[in-house]
Parts: sequence; structure tokens; C-alpha cells
Amino acid sequence: MNIGDKIKEQRLKKEWTQEQLGQLLNVSRPTISSWEVGRNYPDLEMIVAISDLFGISLDKLLRGDREMTKDYSKKLRWNKYYKVILGVMALVTILAAGSLAKLRWDEQKYRDNLRAHSWRQETDSQFPDEYKLSEGGVAFYTYILQTGWLPIPLQERHPWVIGQEGNLVVQEKEKNQRTITVNHAKFNGKTYTGSIAVDDQANIIEDKEWSSDKKRAIESFIEEHKKAYVSLLKRTSEKRAEIVQ
Repeated sequence: MNIGDKIKEQRLKKEWTQEQLGQLLNVSRPTISSWEVGRNYPDLEMIVAISDLFGISLDKLLRGDREMTKDYSKKLRWNKYYKVILGVMALVTILAAGSLAKLRWDEQKYRDNLRAHSWRQETDSQFPDEYKLSEGGVAFYTYILQTGWLPIPLQERHPWVIGQEGNLVVQEKEKNQRTITVNHAKFNGKTYTGSIAVDDQANIIEDKEWSSDKKRAIESFIEEHKKAYVSLLKRTSEKRAEIVQ
């Protein structure tokens, strides 16, 4: 006997009409009818209400209706998966919100530090979030990326600082990544430009696939101005430290 037959059996024992049973369970008469003819099943919450109303155990009410038992087993499994999915989504949401909050806090900290150390925002720059500081004959530049709504810790969100003294240009990025950019290296009547990674003593630590003439020109230029580069690298590193502290 399936659950629809048992509901009908118990209803008739109580001498209730479908309308009366529907009122007791707060459902419509057609809903009672659809249960009794097996078109669909009551949900789990309603099964408990029916069990209480008729005074019979859930085991007795459900026993023998294999199709319904399969259906509820499937629903229970999906309910379990649904809870897992919801848990994962909640965790991802929390992590994303935390990451976004951290990025915004960092951005505000960078901007506060720039103002505290007299950096000036370049209003006439093509980049609205570019800052400049002129100090002791050196021009320092940096750019603070606005956070927006994407909680992605992009490398571009970490402030870099460019230091320029005359025609000497260096850049300091996160994790002590230092670069020298040479714009006027001459060799055999030609002028070469290029950027190359260096350490804090202006020693080249990167192997570029340049022509021998270009490599020699840039290496010679850096060596010729090494003392000035070491000083500029140090000052640029200090300026970045002031921003990210």
C-alpha cells in the first residue's frame, strides 16, 4: 500500500472529507486528492504533520511505498549537496569580502602615507591616481590602483616607485625588484635604450637577449654612473618603504 492509499484509509477511518483533511493540514482539497491518487507526494514537513494528525508512526506511514521512499532519499541527497554548495558559496563570499576589505584598507593606507610624506597627486596626468614627490633634485613617481569591486590581489595593486635624477631612472617594486632604465647609452655612434634588473648595488642580475653592442652600451653606461645609481636606488627604496609601511 502506498502512502496515498494510507492517507485515504486513515481519512476514511476518521470519517473526514478531503475538504476537511485539507483544512486541518492547511492545504487545498485538490492537493489531498492528488496525494490519494498518487499524482504527487506530500513533502517531508507535511509527512510529519500527517503522522501526528492520524496518530501513526512515520515508519508505518512510509513503509511499503518504495517509489516515495526513493523520491525522498533522492531529495535528502540533493538537500545534502545543496547544503554543501551553500557552504562553499558562503565561504567564497566571506573570503572575497575579506580580500576586498583588505585591498581597500591597503589602498587607503597607501594614500594616507603619501599625504603624510608630502606626495602630490598629479591632477594633469593621464593617470588620475599618479603621485609625485620632488626632493633633493630627485623626482619620485608612483601610482595607486583604485580597488573597485573586484577582490583580486593583482600585482598592480602593490605600489611601485620610480626615481628620476637627471637622465638616470630607476624603479623599485615589491619584493625588492629593482630596475634601471637607460635612455641615452651610446656606443659606436648609436644611442640605445633599455631596462634591466639590478640589485641594490646597481649590479646587473638579468640576462637580456640584446645585441652585443646594445648590451655593452648599457652595461658601460650603468658602470659609469654606478655610484649615482646606487644612491638613487637607495632613496627610491626608502620612498617605497614609506608608502607601504
